[in-house]
Formats: sequence, C-alpha cells, structure tokens
Amino acid sequence: MGATLLDGVVVEKHAMVAAGSLVKQNTRIPSGEVWGGNPAKFMRKLTDEEIEYISQSAKNYINLAQIHASENSKSFDQIEVEKALRRKYARKDEDYDSMLGITREIPPELILPDNVLPGGKPPAQVPTTQYY
Repeated sequence: MGATLLDGVVVEKHAMVAAGSLVKQNTRIPSGEVWGGNPAKFMRKLTDEEIEYISQSAKNYINLAQIHASENSKSFDQIEVEKALRRKYARKDEDYDSMLGITREIPPELILPDNVLPGGKPPAQVPTTQYY
C-alpha cells in the first residue's frame, strides 16, 4: 500500500507498517506493533482482533493468488466454454443478466407481429430520423 522499507528492515510476525510509511534502514518492527509515518515510528499496539484479521487476510491473498494463477492458465477455448455455461445457467433476472452482458432470446410465443397489439389497437407511428 505504498509503504517503503529500506535495506535491512525486519517486520516481525504480527506487526504492521501503515500505508505510505517510510521505514528507515536497519529498523526492526516488533511483533504486535503498528508503525507509520515518514520516517516510520511506533504508533500503537495491535489488538487481538487485528492480529487475527492480518492472519486471515494473508490466507485470503494466498487463495486469491491461486485462483488468479488457475484462471490465467486456461486456454481460450476453455474460457469460451465456461462463458457459455455461465450464460446458460445464469439466473433469469434481467438486472443480474445485464450486469453480465447477457441478452436472452424472447420465446416465439411472446413475439407479436408488428401490426398486432393486445386490444386490437394499431401500433403508434414512431417518427424516425434519417441521417444523410
């Protein structure tokens, strides 16, 4: 997150460097502490909840990296097949579909001829604009 750690810096387990900080050369950041600023200095102790969050966050990044590597190893054909399957099995909700860029065909029984509307009214003439 834009922090700079110079040569010889050691960040111990369960320690944190704040975003945008500059940690000077050969600094040791002890376990359970947050350091920040330019130059970075001790700010406060981490809570138990924050330490747990850091551990869980690291696991999430590892999982995300594995998913990313797996997705990037797919061939073009695999990607196209998966895209077709997502379209086929996507929920039939117009808002959801539009976010995915899916356009569904209208069943033939719902398509009325241009000159027929319920109630026997003729269609309204829609003005058109022509460009030359």
